[in-house]
Amino acid sequence: MRDHGIGHIVGTILDAPENSSAINEFKERAREAGFKAGYNECLNYVNPFFNGKFTDEKSGFHGVDTEGRYVAVVNAYNNLSISAIDDIDKCLEAEDYVDRLRLLYDDPEEEEETAGDAKGDAGTSGTKED
Repeated sequence: MRDHGIGHIVGTILDAPENSSAINEFKERAREAGFKAGYNECLNYVNPFFNGKFTDEKSGFHGVDTEGRYVAVVNAYNNLSISAIDDIDKCLEAEDYVDRLRLLYDDPEEEEETAGDAKGDAGTSGTKED
């Protein structure tokens, strides 16, 4: 637990379905806001040379409040409840919190046998003994 416990806990939180879907939504909204900002910035540079005849009407984000959507998803992520964190909180409230955390996140017991240790098999040499 001491060597790998924190890694298991962090991995559990990061791999939680709630976190994964929230991060995907966060990336999508950030990408949209970035595309719209980049498109508008490009228009600001191009329009002085062409007497302002280009607009964002052909943009896929015309009339869409991408910044508002981005802010909303950031707020939703900041208020996200992840069940793994709730489990950790419950463990930490108990007197035997270390034992409870071990039950949740301890490494499964791995067998010490290496390939070929069992009797009667071919081992790792690829040849079977007669």
